[in-house]
Amino acid sequence: MHLPTVITLALTTNLTVGLYLYLLYRRKPKERCFKLWAYSCGSFVLGSALVVLRPYPLPSWLSFFIADSLLLLAPVYVLAGLVQFSRFRYTRKRRQQAIWLLTLALLLMLLSYQHPGLLSLVAAISIGITFCLCAGLLQKSVITEPTFTRTLQGVFVSHAIVMFIQATLVLMNWQQLNLHGLPEASIYTLLSHILLTTLTALLLPWLSFLKLERKLTLKSQRDGLTRLANREHFFYQLERYWRQYPITPAAVMMIDIDFFKRINDTFGHAVGDKAITAVARLLSKQLRSNDIIGRIGGEEYAALLIDIDEQTALKVGQRLCQQVAQQLVWLDEDQVNLTISIGMVHVIPVQHDRNGAFKLADKALYASKQAGRNTTTLAHFTPCTFVKR
Repeated sequence: MHLPTVITLALTTNLTVGLYLYLLYRRKPKERCFKLWAYSCGSFVLGSALVVLRPYPLPSWLSFFIADSLLLLAPVYVLAGLVQFSRFRYTRKRRQQAIWLLTLALLLMLLSYQHPGLLSLVAAISIGITFCLCAGLLQKSVITEPTFTRTLQGVFVSHAIVMFIQATLVLMNWQQLNLHGLPEASIYTLLSHILLTTLTALLLPWLSFLKLERKLTLKSQRDGLTRLANREHFFYQLERYWRQYPITPAAVMMIDIDFFKRINDTFGHAVGDKAITAVARLLSKQLRSNDIIGRIGGEEYAALLIDIDEQTALKVGQRLCQQVAQQLVWLDEDQVNLTISIGMVHVIPVQHDRNGAFKLADKALYASKQAGRNTTTLAHFTPCTFVKR
């Protein structure tokens, strides 16, 4: 293994990947992660090149402070790009804290650049901590592909371990440091760092591709107006529940906006769309996060209330009717006085047919309409009776 050749190939690969990422950013300016990751590749290549030039008569602030600062900025740019894929709330306060921590690390490096060993120690620890933060942020990623995220997390953790090993070697060999501020034994940690950085640069673009795939998948599953599950996805979820939780009780609900045609005819279709959206938003807020709700028709919704008894489900239906009637009297400047009708049936999947439950809930909805609307009707499988509330 010819070390200079390996280093040259790794840096060339990083530079090529950086250029590729920047071209992706120019093609998709909204994807700022590509620009940040391109900067990461550029910082790493420039920093490594300056490290290689340390044996030559260059100013120490350039070959040490600037070089290690660029090497630290490489994972910082990676971390900044990962924020886009995380559920982590990057508030102004947290941004200020991050800037202060980065400033502190750079200040420590500036104060120690004339002492190569101390500079290497500060840089290695700072880079290791940054890669730990990258792995932690990826834990909160919106990307749900476990194989990829675990692989990338493993690379980040390996990065951190290599840097902490390098810091340990510096401390253990403090009296025998070379002109790079590193012990001779650290050549393998440096090589590992370069190869891991190259692997990271190659893996990062996949995050954006997986995010796009996830976005397209969600788009195919969601109703365009309300962002609820569309008809196909709702029935898929219903089928999956019947298959996976055969003995867990649930309630199937059919929900319809009362006198919706009159709203359209009186106020126009734009207000009708607002009514559909407002009801969908209120239903989503009132139901639990693990309940399943979808829009299955124009002004019709369906819901599956998971792990619930019959009386509690009935109370939920009554509360939904009450909340819609109280909260959706007005839509902007239009007094629409929205109400809903609900039909429901309580089921245990192993005992009740899925399609039969849905049809029975639909019949119960019709009974609510016949009973004067703005009410909830509970149906039972056998005998097929209705209880109006």
